[in-house]
Amino acid sequence: MTNAQERKAQERQARRRRIQEAARTVFAEKGYAGASIELIARAAQLSVGAIYLYFRSKEDLYVSLVEDTMTVFDVEMGRVREDVEVSGRLHATWDLLVKWAERDAEGPRILRLLAQPAIRPQLSDEVVAAVQTGISRIQDHMGACVADGIHAGLYRQVNAREIADLAWSVLLGSLDAAEMHASLALPTEPLATRTDRALALIESALAPQVAATLRAVA
Repeated sequence: MTNAQERKAQERQARRRRIQEAARTVFAEKGYAGASIELIARAAQLSVGAIYLYFRSKEDLYVSLVEDTMTVFDVEMGRVREDVEVSGRLHATWDLLVKWAERDAEGPRILRLLAQPAIRPQLSDEVVAAVQTGISRIQDHMGACVADGIHAGLYRQVNAREIADLAWSVLLGSLDAAEMHASLALPTEPLATRTDRALALIESALAPQVAATLRAVA
């Protein structure tokens, strides 16, 4: 890549981030439904046409906002495996996700939006690839924590990646349930209490003594 090409790529990346920062502010103030490309363009001091040079739709821009979060998770979860004892690694990794959901309600909503079949055609390949990679890395880290526990004799022999997939699904379901209770003014509890209980159930099922008990009953 020549210097001119490199400079152009950097300028494009800088403008893309400028649009994302403006969008983050608009989504926070107006909510997803109340936000529009026009409002975001105004906040970014760009034309509507310039926004569409970088993002296919409002949905595409909205989903792209989790890209940086996924990158941060990758770094922080890597540190967990370096700094935390094996017995606490899965919980520490889980806790990073729960704290994110507590401080950034839009993040989990973006992930739920991705579950809607009609959304995919509105997303650019660039955004989809970034989010796919981010989610895959989170599951890799969770699976690695389970594998570490297996090797240390803390967990029974299981498919670590399958447990990571299960834990990810349980976490998203817990976030859904918490938001539904809040929306309907149903009795609720702190998110951390709900999610910690869910993780405790997963870890209790992984414990070697559970497998031994099952064999004894059989």
